[in-house]
Amino acid sequence: MVKETSCGAIVYKIKSASPVFLLVKSVKGNRWGLPKGHMEKSETERETAIREIFEETGIKQLQFDDTFRQEDIYIIDNEETEKLGYKIEKHVIYFLALSTGQEVLEYDRSEISESKWVNFQEAKKLLLFHNSKEILSLAYKKITGGN
Repeated sequence: MVKETSCGAIVYKIKSASPVFLLVKSVKGNRWGLPKGHMEKSETERETAIREIFEETGIKQLQFDDTFRQEDIYIIDNEETEKLGYKIEKHVIYFLALSTGQEVLEYDRSEISESKWVNFQEAKKLLLFHNSKEILSLAYKKITGGN
């Protein structure tokens, strides 16, 4: 089994006194998710998250919450890994980051087909994986003070 690490963040901003979250739709899987990507050898987790958020959303100005770090661990065992001859133990590190600058301006269209800001309930509906929904819920509680 091979271990892979990706890093990203729950990116949010406050709109009409409520948080809205940035979701990206992948070209490869055609599903909504949180901005994240593969960690490069010379990077820290936070550096990877900053780079990937910029590549996938165009957002540069972020304020990270130093008290929030969640890790999602799962096994990838599908047709692709079967062809490779091994399974992948995937670790995804999520931070919480407030967008303090511009809206989504541009992104890597070879990876991301669409992006949008959505409220908490819509984000939970659009996210496919249970673990992503749970991490989003933890972030929402952190932002809103547990409400």
